[in-house]
Amino acid sequence: MEILRFILLVIIGGFIGWITNKIAIKMLFRPINPVKILGLTFQGVFPRRKDQIAISLADIIEEELLSKEVIMDQILSQDRIEEIKTKLKDKIVEKLSESIPPIASMFLGGDVKSFVKKYIDKNGDDIFNQMLDEFRTIGLENLNIHDLVKRRIDELDFVEFEKIIFGLMNKELRFVEIIGLFLGAFIGIIQYIITIFL
Repeated sequence: MEILRFILLVIIGGFIGWITNKIAIKMLFRPINPVKILGLTFQGVFPRRKDQIAISLADIIEEELLSKEVIMDQILSQDRIEEIKTKLKDKIVEKLSESIPPIASMFLGGDVKSFVKKYIDKNGDDIFNQMLDEFRTIGLENLNIHDLVKRRIDELDFVEFEKIIFGLMNKELRFVEIIGLFLGAFIGIIQYIITIFL
């Protein structure tokens, strides 16, 4: 009889601990819209604070993870610049060679492509680097990581937002539920010990 009482207290305590934590986690996300019950307004923590969460996430991403400079450096890495430069040079040589009339090519020694290529080889790097600096400056002035991240989060409906948070924190939230189970079971054991001495 005592063993049965012990088992029941442990099972009931564990269940209460688990279900309490499960409900608490659910209440972080639900209800999505404010609900009035007995004059009190209830709304999930995340839906109520979605705007502040979006601002905080945007701040963290911009300041700690992806600054404008980091993004521009990634886009304009040295390997990528050289690749773009080579492709651009080949394209310019090809297009200019095709567009120069045959009569003009006589004044250029007949080999238009060679003439254009020499000119691009000589002056192309300066022109390209100047364009690149302008592109970088314009990019840094106009790229706003904070607003981009915040706007993207604001555009998500809450169910999508919830999926993202669950995706990031699924293991941690399950761990909280399991901790509730063990704490509840432990409280059940303590209750049993107390009842022995009463």
